[in-house]
Amino acid sequence: MVAGSRFSRGGIWRPGANCRRYSKKVNQVNWLFAEGEISPPRLVLSLLFLLTSLFTAAAQSANAISPTVSVQALRVPAKARSHLEVAQREFSRLNLAGAEREIERALQLDSTFAAAYSLRAVVRLAARDSNRAIEDATRALALDPAEPGAYVALATAYNSRGEYPRAEASTERALTMRPDFWQARLELAKAFYGEGRLALALRELDELHKDFPDVHLVRANLLVRLNRREEAIEEFSEFLQEAPNDCRRQQVEQIVNQANRTDAPTASRQ
Repeated sequence: MVAGSRFSRGGIWRPGANCRRYSKKVNQVNWLFAEGEISPPRLVLSLLFLLTSLFTAAAQSANAISPTVSVQALRVPAKARSHLEVAQREFSRLNLAGAEREIERALQLDSTFAAAYSLRAVVRLAARDSNRAIEDATRALALDPAEPGAYVALATAYNSRGEYPRAEASTERALTMRPDFWQARLELAKAFYGEGRLALALRELDELHKDFPDVHLVRANLLVRLNRREEAIEEFSEFLQEAPNDCRRQQVEQIVNQANRTDAPTASRQ
């Protein structure tokens, strides 16, 4: 589709970047990407979306009374559970301070409440505090090794710090307990990407079976690095359709338009 064009080895965006800044270095043969290359630690999806969905799944698991729930989880007082449920609701409303306050109340009632430490790890990830997130997730697992959400919180933190082997190990532990835990598979894909194992990263994304805009953007970035140009363009186009108001839209539109302009002379000669 983009015959003769060369692909930058960089990436399209990084979280927290100023979306008003776009590269002006565009010519007839090169693709437009963000200023500077994307670094693997920054290849993450919309963090708050991921963390909210992560703990929605973890909360459902923690609240379920089934043979898979650990003995430690079953011993938690009902009032402590109630505070954790309030904390989950506050987190879903983006009220991080309110969520942490309710977690503290739960821990005052039961200082061994592993799921509370696990949720606090996620809250601290949302606040970009990876050090304390790792402390809480590690504490949760020391109290209850059967806490898969804590493993994913660890993986998210390790990926953000570029500690990919640790992230990979954490996700594998989570997937051993819950093979359907898609958030763990996503972190595994990010770990593979950071290690330069691009084909494995793409395979994990394919197995997510989740369709939201940033998945297309991550897939496009991987396909660019794998020199699969036509497929990369398709993923960029999917992103544009699904995220019409995203702050990265202008950047992606320039990539797609440049590809189409480059391809047009070839098509007209045929």
